[in-house]
Amino acid sequence: MAELVEYTIAIMVSMFLVGGSIAVYDSFTSYEAGLQLRGTFSAIAAVAESALGNGSARLAVPLPESTIGCEGGTFYVSDGSGTVSQSIPAGCDFQARISAGTHQLSFSSASGELELVVR
Repeated sequence: MAELVEYTIAIMVSMFLVGGSIAVYDSFTSYEAGLQLRGTFSAIAAVAESALGNGSARLAVPLPESTIGCEGGTFYVSDGSGTVSQSIPAGCDFQARISAGTHQLSFSSASGELELVVR
């Protein structure tokens, strides 16, 4: 009888450890995806701002399936893990849905309007 109690305790402790490990892993992967989105957004936003000052700028960047858009002066990048946005000092009205892979983003600004071409 004592062995049965010991086995039951060992199995319960193992189940709690596995469950806790899964929870920690899920939390870490969510954090990592958000961190990656913010890093990608920072690179893309820097190129967009460069285009506002220089007339045009390009960036080749690997992206998950995502959306890059700008509406009413708010520039954003969105993927399955969330959306990151910031205000820009220009008019804009575009949205590009992007498949997973490496893409060439070409930003240009003509008459104060930010534009995007994706290849």
